[in-house]
Amino acid sequence: MKNILQYILKITLIIPCIICSANFANAQAKNAIGLGAGLNTSGKGAGFGAILQGEVKLNNSISINPSLGIETPYIAYVGATGRYYLSDEVYGSLGGFAHIGGIDDPSISPGGTAGIGFIVLATNHHVVDLNFHVDYFESDNERLTLAGLRLTYNFSFTKLK
Repeated sequence: MKNILQYILKITLIIPCIICSANFANAQAKNAIGLGAGLNTSGKGAGFGAILQGEVKLNNSISINPSLGIETPYIAYVGATGRYYLSDEVYGSLGGFAHIGGIDDPSISPGGTAGIGFIVLATNHHVVDLNFHVDYFESDNERLTLAGLRLTYNFSFTKLK
């Protein structure tokens, strides 16, 4: 299982590099919906999952991103982050989430997240987004830090510049 996750992680890192070298990204805060996949590692081991996320534009540089995901070790989570676009291709994010976690005794508990993201491909309505994040949460009465990356495809309802 560990070899498969390492292989997926390598592919996930290589593909955006290839895309980035072939296309110039131009993006900004937008009204969008997206789907993606994630890989992560924590004190409980490596994990993976899927995410459904939205983006609600507040102005050209700031947006709110609600998300719903199924990702180990959380089992499931719902969250909201704020994004601040440092440039057309780079943004920082900060937010919180609630997760259902724990194998032996499932519980709902809050957590926090911070990250940096890169727009690796953008057209008039389509965006490919690579996000590196660090989460802090409690699971099975143990405080954990999780580091991960998510690759998402987003469809923008507004035309991007």
